[in-house]
Amino acid sequence: MTHSARQSPSESQIRIDRPNSSSSSSIVCTVSLELERERTVQTLCTHFAQDHLTTQELEVRFEEVYRAASLDELRDLMRGLPTLAPASMSTTPLPMYAVATPTSVPVEKRFLALMSEVRRQGLWSVPARVRARAFMGTVRLDLREGQVPAGGVDIDVSVFMGEVRVILPPGLRADVDGFAIMGEFSDRTAGGGALDAPSIRVHGKAIMGAVRVETRLPKEGALQAWKRRLLEG
Repeated sequence: MTHSARQSPSESQIRIDRPNSSSSSSIVCTVSLELERERTVQTLCTHFAQDHLTTQELEVRFEEVYRAASLDELRDLMRGLPTLAPASMSTTPLPMYAVATPTSVPVEKRFLALMSEVRRQGLWSVPARVRARAFMGTVRLDLREGQVPAGGVDIDVSVFMGEVRVILPPGLRADVDGFAIMGEFSDRTAGGGALDAPSIRVHGKAIMGAVRVETRLPKEGALQAWKRRLLEG
């Protein structure tokens, strides 16, 4: 009676997949680029606060920040600017909102999206009270370049199979209170804000729809904001 020798596992049987070094390097480079992009935005905000840049120059450099495809292109955006003292740098976004004069504040505005989309963005006078209604549609309110009342803004929302999105600049305080039925009512803001900063109060309901309140940096798009929040953890 003969016994066949036990065969050792073949190379294919014991093969261990090794991570692709090129893809790992690509992920690291992408993360480094996004972190540097955020740092560049913060540095430019500090220069603006110290009157090293005009509003127009700041906007031009913000556009270049989000077009930059390499770390060298981001570093080049500091050209012509003085070196900042370490104490002047902040790890949190600087306040980037404008307060309206009392005489220029509208009392109330209404936004209705019925199977359509309504957008309010750019330079505008934000009223003290806002009513936003989205029925199988979308209402998008971008306050980043708006003039906000010193007493804050009260936003009443009602959503049915639609979405209301409120975008705030850094520095504003948010007070989000609502309920959702088979939907979403979320606060994605950066939090904080000075005690004397205007408060944006968002309340209401979302039925089979969504209400989203978030903070975005100037000129920052939805994808860039998502990546920043991912990196911040």
